[in-house]
Amino acid sequence: MKICKLVTLLICGLMVLGACKQKGDVLAKVGNDSITTEDFSERLMSAPPAYQAYINTEPGKKQFIDLLVREKLILESAKQAGVDKREEYKNSIQDFKDEQKKQLKDYEDGLMIEMYIKEVQENMISASEDEINKYYEEHKTDFTSPIAVIAKHILVPTREEAEIAYDRINKGENFDIVAKEMSTDKVSAQRGGQIGPFRKGELVKEFEDVVFNLKNGEISDIVETPFGLHIITKVSEEKLQPIPEDVAKAEIKNIIEKTKFEKWFEDAKKKLNVTVDYSKLDNINGSGLTDNIDVQQEPDLKEFSN
Repeated sequence: MKICKLVTLLICGLMVLGACKQKGDVLAKVGNDSITTEDFSERLMSAPPAYQAYINTEPGKKQFIDLLVREKLILESAKQAGVDKREEYKNSIQDFKDEQKKQLKDYEDGLMIEMYIKEVQENMISASEDEINKYYEEHKTDFTSPIAVIAKHILVPTREEAEIAYDRINKGENFDIVAKEMSTDKVSAQRGGQIGPFRKGELVKEFEDVVFNLKNGEISDIVETPFGLHIITKVSEEKLQPIPEDVAKAEIKNIIEKTKFEKWFEDAKKKLNVTVDYSKLDNINGSGLTDNIDVQQEPDLKEFSN
């Protein structure tokens, strides 16, 4: 453990000292190179706060400059040994540069997305008080007499697969078994396709329009949503306590803005002529990516949310 810490400290020190110009009074010379007071101060500032207090003492400063001398000595010795000419060294440096370049690109893209999403949220999809009040009046019973539904669904990507699943159920096969064998929603599939309980406004509209109008045990036709094609059955429903108006309106604001964002997103897809060939996903080997995922966990309804 001490060796790992020393190596890390040495690497950090060499990177910093190698990048510094020789400014300030010379504290130590190592061959043709030197360590200045500015080098010392910069290294001191980069040290963890817990170490800085000790380094600022007289014995601490002496130990710290001795450490910097050791680093310089090792660096100069390594150069004389030709380490910087070795392929292993060059390859490691190139790998580091490539990773840094990728991290910079990820940061640039992430920052741009974050800034623009904030702009979209503030200027394009923000829910007005009139919109919130109008929604509340039109859906008042969803909050004054709310109902929570538990349902089961089978999610598949193609019409052909949906028809196969639908035909199997109509011929008397158990819904749970068909869901486990065919549904691409692997979390709910392990529970026979079960999701919920959920209230109105928590799932995508196309799904809700069907499930809330089903009777318990009734099977839907094939339902298309942005996530694919579903076959749905309602398991049960339960009446809940009324939701206070202020809480309801906070939920409504979220529902309206999510709906607006999806509309903005779909318009942007059309504008940019977005196409996706989902069939090619089968050629991608995702081995190991799901090793640590517990498919028995509670299903996350957000994957079907607005």
